[in-house]
Amino acid sequence: MEFFFIWAVFGFAAASFAKGKNRNPYLWAAIGLLIGPFAVLVVLFLKPAPGPSQDYD
Repeated sequence: MEFFFIWAVFGFAAASFAKGKNRNPYLWAAIGLLIGPFAVLVVLFLKPAPGPSQDYD
């Protein structure tokens, strides 16, 4: 049971970071659920996409 909770946390984290970088949070949540911490690392190293800022003001 803890295993699924941990992977859900990685999905949520990837979606959150993706939103901050103007990326599709739903896509990154799914990727985070599939590959876990690797998705979080990938989205952290991505450059922000063009568009309005999605910072956490």
